[in-house]
Amino acid sequence: MMLALAVLLSLQDPAVDLSRYDPACGVKIERRDRALRVEWPAGAGSTRAATFSLDGARPLLSSLEADGQELARDVKPSYVVTTGARVHRPNERYIFFDKPAAGKNGPVATHDAVLALASARVESAGARASIAFSTLSAGPFSGELIFRFYAGSPFFRVEAALGLEQTLVAYIYDFTLDGDWKSVAWKDNVGEQWTRVVPEGAPKPVGVRNRAIFAETPAGCVGVFPPPHAFFFPRDHSVNFKFAQVGKNRFGLRQDPAGGPGHQGTYIPWFDAPAGKTQRMAAFVWLDGAKPEQALERLKAYTHGDAFKPVDGRFTFTSHWHVRLAMNELAGKGAAAEASHVFKGMGVNIVHLAEFHGDGNPNDPGPKRLPQMKKMFEVCRQYSDERLLYLPGEEANVHLNTPAPKGTHAGHWLYLFPKPVYLTLVRGEGVPFKEEIEGYGTVYHAGSEADMVEILRLEKGLGWTAHPRIKASSACPDSYKEKDWFKDDLWLGGAWKAMPADLSENRLGVRVLDLLDDMNTWGRRKQILGEVDTFELDRTHELYGHMNVNYLKLEKRPTVDDWSPVLGALRAGDFFTTTGEVLIHSFEVKDGKVRADLEWTFPLSQVEIVTGDGKDAKRRTVPMAATGEFGRQTFEWPLDRADATTVRLEAWDVATNGAFTQPLKVR
Repeated sequence: MMLALAVLLSLQDPAVDLSRYDPACGVKIERRDRALRVEWPAGAGSTRAATFSLDGARPLLSSLEADGQELARDVKPSYVVTTGARVHRPNERYIFFDKPAAGKNGPVATHDAVLALASARVESAGARASIAFSTLSAGPFSGELIFRFYAGSPFFRVEAALGLEQTLVAYIYDFTLDGDWKSVAWKDNVGEQWTRVVPEGAPKPVGVRNRAIFAETPAGCVGVFPPPHAFFFPRDHSVNFKFAQVGKNRFGLRQDPAGGPGHQGTYIPWFDAPAGKTQRMAAFVWLDGAKPEQALERLKAYTHGDAFKPVDGRFTFTSHWHVRLAMNELAGKGAAAEASHVFKGMGVNIVHLAEFHGDGNPNDPGPKRLPQMKKMFEVCRQYSDERLLYLPGEEANVHLNTPAPKGTHAGHWLYLFPKPVYLTLVRGEGVPFKEEIEGYGTVYHAGSEADMVEILRLEKGLGWTAHPRIKASSACPDSYKEKDWFKDDLWLGGAWKAMPADLSENRLGVRVLDLLDDMNTWGRRKQILGEVDTFELDRTHELYGHMNVNYLKLEKRPTVDDWSPVLGALRAGDFFTTTGEVLIHSFEVKDGKVRADLEWTFPLSQVEIVTGDGKDAKRRTVPMAATGEFGRQTFEWPLDRADATTVRLEAWDVATNGAFTQPLKVR
């Protein structure tokens, strides 16, 4: 019966709705017999084109073109969706500690997406247009296959927009372009050399640099790349798990269900799929009349070469790194030189470590602990220079919020002092709170919450909740929001990371953005800074996909002896956090208007203006469909809430890259 229906549909012309399309958008879309033809400017006088077949029995993409030259014919965009069961824990609203691939929560199944071509809907807004084909299905998911075009850009976005009603589902997806490809090329992530193969046999995983893979054709190349950050669900390791694939008549993207060789034991949580919401499983297709080498150089501009662009008066600051520099140095396996190479290559200026988390002896009373701390301070000094500053730090995770409320964890937290501070995290009977020890100077001993808080006060340190509302901080900081030390300026707030991953959201890290708004209704102004929270590091990793950075405005350059300006900027909220592609050069509220100087690479999607009055937060979404790629502009919007006491801003692009400010006090 289903086969007969599919045959019948293939013989019928699908309904094409053009009622919501305006050619003034700059993307020309017209119907030509049993096809939809799309033509659009790609910048610098260049053009791109794609023709879609409305014959359900043929490959959807009849042709792909660059500057009037045909790059490929009869190409089928294909999705494979792998589903598993999400673990359920009653006291956890967000899940990271999970391994759906193991099948312990429920069955794992792989589904080839099927497009039963019944209709096409063409829409436009601003300087972009889209075509949505129905109906696409993959196992428990169903929805549309959407193509999005941007006037001025040499790529288009492909999106399996799929929803489901089933609960507790986790998933991953692969995307490929299937066709008669003769040569596939990519830049290797290990040796940095270019590799070219004749695609043969079953699809094989390959490790690529800059997340892009290309099919070469006589007229140029067709490339596939993912959203730079949204494609990567959170993990503890940034290892390149070979996220691209190539096989006979196929090349594109993939995700490794179990985490790749050597990492099967780690948590690989996949994507969340909340029931009733539409997941947008995206990939981008690049069309170019040049060779893959030239195409990749152009593509890299959208991520500044996988680096953070310098901004006058700002320093790039990154936090929560379990790179084990001290213990590796003590073991004669120094890791700091390699880490420094990576950080400098990415334009990172300041690195805040989170040492002794699974390594070292954090619970030792001193004989082992103090030499390890001393080595941490020495490594930070030795490998810091005018380009890169290492700040010693630790994910301490003791004393505060203990004992934890019943059924919850006490939570994890990080500290940052303005200079080297020796402390042990245990205090035995008769041991003083503070003493002088030869070779170390002043040493503190923390044996209680009061001790730890006093050390932070005396040394003008900062603390904040690591991975709030998830992992071992699933109940934090909510469970200690009434503590005096949380209300104090010594507690910054929390840290932001795109975790968990839910592609029904058009923003990353909603968990912590919501927390930021909540904290600022609890009576005291609080901040969140971006964190990375990964283990180990080398130049072969796919680090950029997991990265974010904080652009701090500092009064003076911090040094290896005094980095108090860093703590000052954090306390003042004088920074913005970004995935790298969107920059917020300035943000202010004046004369009843919100002004922001924004810079971006991918076309912008939306700006979010969040206002608070100390009791609740309200979000206003401003569509940015008129923007093209690679722009900078100062925007102005009315402040439409008279009772607002704080205002903050987020800006997101069409690949779900983004940036956000801290709440700005307006009265």
